[in-house]
Amino acid sequence: MTFHLLEPLEMEGIEHETGWARKARSMSNAGSQTKRLVTTKLGPSAVVAGLFIIFALIHLWVTEEALVTIAALTLALIGGAYIGFGASTRSMATFCLELGGAVFYAVVALAGLLWIPLALTLGLAAHAVWDLLHHNSAFGAPVPDWYVPLCVSCDLLAAEFLFGLYLP
Repeated sequence: MTFHLLEPLEMEGIEHETGWARKARSMSNAGSQTKRLVTTKLGPSAVVAGLFIIFALIHLWVTEEALVTIAALTLALIGGAYIGFGASTRSMATFCLELGGAVFYAVVALAGLLWIPLALTLGLAAHAVWDLLHHNSAFGAPVPDWYVPLCVSCDLLAAEFLFGLYLP
């Protein structure tokens, strides 16, 4: 969740401006002021909390069969997110590494869907480790700074939640 505020912005000395800000500056008179959008981030924790609430409500509302199906699809999709990061590097080795990770999570999701739902919980926890390996571009494709804490938090919360649901 992000709050947006408008504040005056002096046009001299801007080093990092977006395309729309450049366009606005070029259309304004030199030395004049314009308004810019200032973003105050609540951080990944607010996003994770919102996603977790939605995730939990959906899973508490549906049948157990649908719950397992949704969890399996979620694991397969989040496992595939890194394919795009790998492709963006234009390195075949990095792309293959990320594709291999996506295939692994798809297989774990299929195993959870067909045989052992607990595999979904373990897959989500393993994906948190995969995310941590990508922190600061230490492994695999580089990812945005906000991505790792957001994804690790979501993965671990979802894994814990599903673990509680799958225990007899």
